[in-house]
Amino acid sequence: MIAIRVVGIACLAALAILVTQLAADVRSWSSSIAAGDATYAASPARASWTPSTSLDGLAGDLLGVHDDLALRRALQLFNAASQLHLRLDNAVEVESARAAAEGALAAVARQRDPRRASQAETVLGIMAFAGGTGTSASASAFGEAIRVDPSNDEAKFDLELLLRMTAPHGRRSGSGQGGPKPRSRQGADGETRGRGY
Repeated sequence: MIAIRVVGIACLAALAILVTQLAADVRSWSSSIAAGDATYAASPARASWTPSTSLDGLAGDLLGVHDDLALRRALQLFNAASQLHLRLDNAVEVESARAAAEGALAAVARQRDPRRASQAETVLGIMAFAGGTGTSASASAFGEAIRVDPSNDEAKFDLELLLRMTAPHGRRSGSGQGGPKPRSRQGADGETRGRGY
């Protein structure tokens, strides 16, 4: 009977220690994400969201922060890639940075959370346009962002801007009310012969 009590007390003590460590890890995750976001706002390349924890990733799993972190790191890679300017001597570096950002964003775009997936698609659309891969790829990404999350106003704005930028300019002769009027044909004597209609 005494042995059972001792074992019970030991189990309760171990559980109390576990709960205390878990609570500390949860606080560490919270402060780490807040600090990482503050650093990102000032200097994206220096931002880190990895806390010091006692129980490895248990608190992170319970909090469900991994998808949020994936988006933050993908945006960090995008920012790093966008800072690179293509030159003759850094083509491989630029291409590698772009590929890393696109891969990370594509992974986030496959997440079940519509807000994060839509944000990732929006950034992929920006990358497609900036990278010169064609407006159709960019428009497709913006369209997918809107489909996944219809409340994504940034994607709507970007798609509308893209469509306006790529719309044909000018007017075709004779089209619409604003087009030039058909000229009446005149003979050698200057009299109108008719409009031909």
